[in-house]
Amino acid sequence: LLEHITRGGKQVAAKRGALISLSVQDHYVEVSTDKGQSLLLMRLTDAMKETGAALGVQIHRSHWVALTQVREARREGDKAVLTMSDGRELPASRSNIKALKDAGILPK
Repeated sequence: LLEHITRGGKQVAAKRGALISLSVQDHYVEVSTDKGQSLLLMRLTDAMKETGAALGVQIHRSHWVALTQVREARREGDKAVLTMSDGRELPASRSNIKALKDAGILPK
């Protein structure tokens, strides 16, 4: 898994570890790893491009998750909620349910 995210070719040293998720916080992206969280001033789409070999999926306009870090997934009506390895629960939008089914996170 990804151990760091680069920004402009430079490593971001803080909170390096196994990547769990990326979440939008105002104009920042919160990078969550098994070592903690860091905020980076960048767009979510740019951060997703920087994930390297980490396999993941965008589950919401504000969230991307590493597939290996999803511990549980449950449906709530036409949406879903994913429980991550750090215990956080992230919402999955209706429009991203197919991607979660294709990734094997939700049953088809």
